[in-house]
Amino acid sequence: MTFDARWTNVEVGRNASPASVSEPLELIRIASSETRRQILRLLQQGFDHPEDLAKKLKIRRTSVDKQLAELFAWGLVDRAAVFPPNGRPRIVYQVTQRGRDLLDLLERVVREYTGSFRADFERELEALETKLAAGEIAEEMYFKKRKELETRYSLAL
Repeated sequence: MTFDARWTNVEVGRNASPASVSEPLELIRIASSETRRQILRLLQQGFDHPEDLAKKLKIRRTSVDKQLAELFAWGLVDRAAVFPPNGRPRIVYQVTQRGRDLLDLLERVVREYTGSFRADFERELEALETKLAAGEIAEEMYFKKRKELETRYSLAL
């Protein structure tokens, strides 16, 4: 039991992550959910109660509870029972170091992947412009190909 400045007592519960990953890509499935990533981000920002998370995300409380249960099972969040001086105990959540590490890793991967996409776009656009300047393609074809490139790389631009 630990003390929390907001409440009198806090009962902390930790869950070890699954001992072995039966499906190697299971963690990717967990991390690929935008809702779970949003929950982890909101927990980092100080939201700690499922009801608050549900309101912020504009989804049902039962959906948040389901996502939190899965995050807890993977050791990405911890939960605690908070006992206020008056009223019922509340279950609150916080991101574990493992959860913070996962978010950092995902954000780094997205930045690197987006950066490589942007570099590919710039390289292909430069080659296209070189062909135009050398007279190897007509201006009309240049604009058509450029539009295709912009469409293909739109997510990275």
